Amino acid sequence: MSIDRRAFVLGLGIDKYIFDETKDEPSLNTHWTKYRIAFSIPNISKFAGEQGLTDEPKFVLVSTGPTFSNTYKGVGGRLNKVPYFGHVKSIVFGSELLKDKVLFKEVLDTLQRNSEFSRSIPIVAIDGAADEAIKAVPQSNPLLSIYINQLIESNKSETLQFKKKDLGELLQNFQEDKMTMIPKLTVGEKDIKIAGAAIIKDYELKGWLNERETRGALWIQKRNQRFEVSAPYEDFHVAYHVSNAKSKIKFGNKEDELSCHIDIQAEGNLDEFILDKSILSTKEIKKVEEAIAKVIKDEVLNSLKILQEKYQADVIGLGKELERQHPKEWLKVKDNWEEVFEHLPISVNVNIFIRRVGQSK
Repeated sequence: MSIDRRAFVLGLGIDKYIFDETKDEPSLNTHWTKYRIAFSIPNISKFAGEQGLTDEPKFVLVSTGPTFSNTYKGVGGRLNKVPYFGHVKSIVFGSELLKDKVLFKEVLDTLQRNSEFSRSIPIVAIDGAADEAIKAVPQSNPLLSIYINQLIESNKSETLQFKKKDLGELLQNFQEDKMTMIPKLTVGEKDIKIAGAAIIKDYELKGWLNERETRGALWIQKRNQRFEVSAPYEDFHVAYHVSNAKSKIKFGNKEDELSCHIDIQAEGNLDEFILDKSILSTKEIKKVEEAIAKVIKDEVLNSLKILQEKYQADVIGLGKELERQHPKEWLKVKDNWEEVFEHLPISVNVNIFIRRVGQSK
């Protein structure tokens, strides 16, 4: 098929259909209508400098239907071109869809079987309607789907606010563990932010982690990342730039009680500080390192408490690590790992090393 006969879909916003009398046709208010999908399609005429029907940078078409497959295929009947999904840059899941395990599983199954959807497509979740997110127009890039993709790629090694999740990894998570964390998308008036995470367990949304809670969970998983940490010290804050971070997970079994120890180490530079005394003294540097370590440890312990007690969701992969290190022990607990994880004693140790001191203010 020639390229000019295709409508290149750049983004999908997938929602469970909830009837809205202010914008929906009354005929849609039936149990047959289960999905609402928003399709972001670029206005090729505008980018080519040609005369078009509109000056808007993109079209957003919304389609409804009884099945996910029927809904996204049905959009072709509203275009004079054939929709093509091989260039999708991001997929947004709405919160109502994520709360419905039957519909969400159907979406995942269709995405897995359709080869048009690349396994490298970034996935995000929104606490609200995905179709409204797809319609957003960020100041720096009017094509939201491309903007999400760029934001993830440019920040994936520089932040602990979220961890990139693509379609392939998402499908693998559910095949192996039936749970995952999906980065949270928040849409503002003029921009968007990706920070925090949705906790999905057994194909169903259990709740959300805020930025600090997500950061605490990701400290356990990170390897060799660069990011900033702010920590209170005396009457002000210090800014610590991490250049290298790693975590080690170890397990113990004393008197048939399984336990876990997480050791986190990071090294980096002190970028900003305000001190009346010399920061160059070994004693002073040690105090600052301890202050930074305390912030990180508190975040990790708080996140573990939420994952264990509130969600009983091992989205940080401790079970996988136990299986890798001690396969015989894993065989004893794998059938009731959810309960074991909920009550698993976990200790955390954090060591921080300041390698260089930057500006003094």
